Amino acid sequence: MGKFSLTLIDTLDTLVVLNKLDAFEEAVKKVVEEVRVDNDVVVSVFETNIRVLGGLLGGHVMAVMLQNKIQRMQWYKDELLHLAKDLGYRLLPAFNTTSGLPYPRVNLRYGVHNPYSRTGTESDTCTACAGTMILEFAALSRLTGDSVFEDHARRALDVLWDKRQKGSDLVGTVINIHSGDWIRRDSGVGAGIDSYYEYLLKAYVLLGDSIYLQRFNTHYAAIMKYVSQPPLLMSVHMHKPTVNVRGWMDSLLAFFPGLQVLRGDLKPAIETHEMLYQVTKQHNFLPEAFTTDFAVHWAQHPLRPEFAESTYFLYKATRDPYYLKVGKSIVDSLNNHARVSCGFAAVQDVRTGRHEDRMDSFFLAEMFKYLYLLFSEKRDVPLDIDDYVFTTEAHLLPLSLSTVGTSCMENATAMYSSGNEHEIFAHLCPSEQALFPNNPAYAQTIRGRYKNLLKSETVPSSPFSGITLPLHDNGLQSLEILKSMGITLIPMKDGVFHFASSNKAESSMKGVYTLKLIAELTQTPSGEEQGITPLSVQIVSPPFLGRVVLTAGPAQFGLDLTNEEHGVKGSLAKSIPLSACSKISNPEELQGKIAIAQRGDCMFAAKARNLQTAGVLGIIIIDNTEDSCSEDTPIFQMVGDDGGTNDITVPLVFLFSKEGKILLEAIEEHQNVDVLLAVKSKQYGQEEREDKLFQELSFHIQLTDEADVKENRADSFGRMTAVSFETHVTSSPANSGVPEKSGLSSDVDQEPEQV
Repeated sequence: MGKFSLTLIDTLDTLVVLNKLDAFEEAVKKVVEEVRVDNDVVVSVFETNIRVLGGLLGGHVMAVMLQNKIQRMQWYKDELLHLAKDLGYRLLPAFNTTSGLPYPRVNLRYGVHNPYSRTGTESDTCTACAGTMILEFAALSRLTGDSVFEDHARRALDVLWDKRQKGSDLVGTVINIHSGDWIRRDSGVGAGIDSYYEYLLKAYVLLGDSIYLQRFNTHYAAIMKYVSQPPLLMSVHMHKPTVNVRGWMDSLLAFFPGLQVLRGDLKPAIETHEMLYQVTKQHNFLPEAFTTDFAVHWAQHPLRPEFAESTYFLYKATRDPYYLKVGKSIVDSLNNHARVSCGFAAVQDVRTGRHEDRMDSFFLAEMFKYLYLLFSEKRDVPLDIDDYVFTTEAHLLPLSLSTVGTSCMENATAMYSSGNEHEIFAHLCPSEQALFPNNPAYAQTIRGRYKNLLKSETVPSSPFSGITLPLHDNGLQSLEILKSMGITLIPMKDGVFHFASSNKAESSMKGVYTLKLIAELTQTPSGEEQGITPLSVQIVSPPFLGRVVLTAGPAQFGLDLTNEEHGVKGSLAKSIPLSACSKISNPEELQGKIAIAQRGDCMFAAKARNLQTAGVLGIIIIDNTEDSCSEDTPIFQMVGDDGGTNDITVPLVFLFSKEGKILLEAIEEHQNVDVLLAVKSKQYGQEEREDKLFQELSFHIQLTDEADVKENRADSFGRMTAVSFETHVTSSPANSGVPEKSGLSSDVDQEPEQV
């Protein structure tokens, strides 16, 4: 992020909130003495604005506050503000587009269109990327007296407002920065849109311009009509808003209950927050994405603070101690599952608890701040937090800015009827006493109905359980597993089997039963059904000749291998540096080849751009977590950065470390190694066979009434094929001694009935 001390800058005002004033003063001195923003580096306009520009402004505001309040830091002469102004000017070239929407990236030294800028080819940006500038840019204008920053940010908001879908009043996720056409028309409150809505409301609070409130209220009515499906917040099609476009939600939407509190709409905030809390209790953290039945969709958790943010605002609004309990659960999860020797590590997979070697700056800028404020008293904080607005990165900007400067009069908003013109708080600052009666029972009543949201119905206990066994080509292995459990199937006449247990000595249940043994071929969900298409890296050069096939994960950007009938074939070469996070030093060796790089140190998209510049044909990124493998960890999609990734045109695949080791060893042993990157079902020499779809044979053993057997009522078992067996049962297999990881699972359909 621009070769400046990102975490140091992003954390400046956090140190003041924590009352670490000596550390804050020392940190400001380090920034003033050591940080420069004129580096020849391409950065995300969005991230640089919210983290660096916002961090510098927040640090400046805190330094001035300490000067005025306790006569501290008298040596400070607005150095952070001067640095922020320098940075602001370096971000302005990004707004040099036909529409006024900013480019997603800019070179801090050369801008966008300079031959040395290495950017400016992008055509798309996300709605949040273009619409999350107004707080920082307006603050910079009003603190420096230069209106150019606020003017550009306001113009970008005007374009987004004008381009909304007039029928639904919703916006899409990705927009063309030149034409203003929508590229992705899915509309929600999560990734790609989130902070656009946040900044409309907060711009009104910070700047006092009612136009922003009017726009927010128009969007908010549409959100509550289409996106809000209590307690869920779904993504819909902006042109067909009654149609959900996906069956999962991303964790970034966890900020929205906090925004609803700021707006004064407490009931849906409580409902959605409670749903999110139930998900965190199931997975320790919010997965990066989860399904409508709260299963993991994307398993990463990069220590995002949005859930803690909403928890803080709900507690502040209700003073309900329940939200202190929620906050404690967040702290406990961080300490138990993310704390490492030198800080806190992002979680690569919430199901396994495996860590990533990263701790984003927002963890200190936001998570620490919100959690500290949640548990602290007013006397513990050296400022009145109610005098400030939180940016999306939780930097503090003073409400007094509304009295500095004037609004741009040409910025007008046509008013549209939402059917709620008489809503008491539609266009006015809401009454805190009316909205937040400081009554804990109010929140408790609302969230009570969602307490058991994730709890499944209790299944009656039974001495018999369903058994799921692996399916093999000859079909014999499953019978051997049954035999090892002391269960024998003896064929008899008329297709009837004798089913018995040999564990007579341990018999705890005797009698004669009539059973149905149901053999079901279970299809394992494909990558497509999970939203991810599995890819493969196949070594096709001698001596392997296609016999080594490694399971790989895809990327959400770059060349889509699912559209390449024959995949992408090429020779392998290792990137130098292997991380590919800086300029590639061996481009001649990589030219026209498939490059190998290692995960870590920077975003996947940054690696891709560096390697693409070196002329590679494709990219294989190998996990940096030791001993990770596709057998133990579900594949996932590599995601891009917030600035858009349309400029990346080469294919990328991801290998876990065990599979990657095979590839690296092949390179070490053989001079030239050729591989094929393709969809797993399109491997070289691999013909799709229908029987490959079936991965398991499940035996579901159920005791039933004898009359049911005679009637052979297969319909009571859904899709399963029922086959009748007569057997004498002399003991229960409940404690058969099968190891927990043997692939056996319980599936009891009803209570056994003795004949």
